[in-house]
Amino acid sequence: MKLFNRHLLPVGAGLAALLLAAGCASGSAPAANNAGGAGDNGDITFSFWGTNSEAASLKAIAAAFEKANPGTKVTTNWIQADYEQKIQTSIAAGTQSTVMEISNTSLAGFAPSFAEQQVDPGKFVQPNISEALKYDGKYYATPFTAKPKVMAINVDAFKAAGLPLPSATTPLSLEEFKAVVAKLSHGEGKTRVFGTSNLWFKGWLTAAGGGFYNADATACTFGDAQGVKTAQYVVDMQKDKYAPTSLDIDGQDQAQWFAAGRLGTFSDFGPWTVADFAKISKPNWTLVPVPGKGFPMEVGGLAIAKNASGKKAETAKKFVEFASTNVDAQNQLIQGNTALGVPIIAEATGTLEKILPADRNLAAFTTALKTGLVSPSVPREAQISGDADKGITSYTPLGSGKDDVAKILPGLNDKCTAALKK
Repeated sequence: MKLFNRHLLPVGAGLAALLLAAGCASGSAPAANNAGGAGDNGDITFSFWGTNSEAASLKAIAAAFEKANPGTKVTTNWIQADYEQKIQTSIAAGTQSTVMEISNTSLAGFAPSFAEQQVDPGKFVQPNISEALKYDGKYYATPFTAKPKVMAINVDAFKAAGLPLPSATTPLSLEEFKAVVAKLSHGEGKTRVFGTSNLWFKGWLTAAGGGFYNADATACTFGDAQGVKTAQYVVDMQKDKYAPTSLDIDGQDQAQWFAAGRLGTFSDFGPWTVADFAKISKPNWTLVPVPGKGFPMEVGGLAIAKNASGKKAETAKKFVEFASTNVDAQNQLIQGNTALGVPIIAEATGTLEKILPADRNLAAFTTALKTGLVSPSVPREAQISGDADKGITSYTPLGSGKDDVAKILPGLNDKCTAALKK
């Protein structure tokens, strides 16, 4: 699932890369203490993570800024593995880049090292986009992209089952979805056709109106009544073989399952998935909203180093504003049929919709963008949620375990809340 695995990229960099504070643009040498200070000529460095296509988008934004601001240099630092660890190392050494990409889910852990920013929520298509990058009532990053989730449906499977296609704009309820996938499921063994892909508990918890944490991130809530009810919903779908278990899909690509006709719906479809599905012509497919309230929406932001000063700080502010609100920059989020995310200003939101034929309904992303919910940012989120996930996947059928979710989740929830308060 793309939303939370962005930092778990394959390890391929050595110690030198770990200590590199600001990486190299093509043909340039690494620079130390890039945020500001001595030699302040207004040039900046920009660190980010991502795949080849995502890096291409961010490098294109940097190039567009240089073109719009002749004489200003943005040195890009593409960190291909262990992004947060390397950013932490550079911050501790005082050699961090002037501008750093950050996700709303990770902001809380880095906010003390970022400069406070002034953000105008009215520039973006909905308030949750900017609110996602607030911590303790202040903005520590400016949004530049959003990553809502939608659902792909196998049109051929719906027709074969005699089912009407879901609305292109109005989500199914969770009970309606369960009834649909029951009718889409058939067969046995390795030829079994599942009505839907493996169900991501955190996503379906949001769809059901719950959340992993409460609104102010003072308590974990995945083990409350709504959490247990949602977990049982997922377990029942797996038990009835409407959805594969995590063991069924272990080591396998569910996009390939969809292409092979083994899934009636694919419920974890982010902007980055478009490139893979663009290659699928058979079965016929289109996009619709995720059922219920939808999955959590990740918001990508740009933070400025707290120690940035002088001309570098001025350039950093201009760069962040440019990446967030300039139409040309926002359009660079789309490279061919690949997408780093969905543009967040009204003038550019339709860019993603145009890269595939209208019948694929990429407009579903625009709908999801305008209503997307975001999770609160939590310090030490990776550790806290990771520990909870280990228990969930080890003991319950949401992973490889067999214990009753009603018995396990409340205890794990209490441990999670205690960890939050440390």
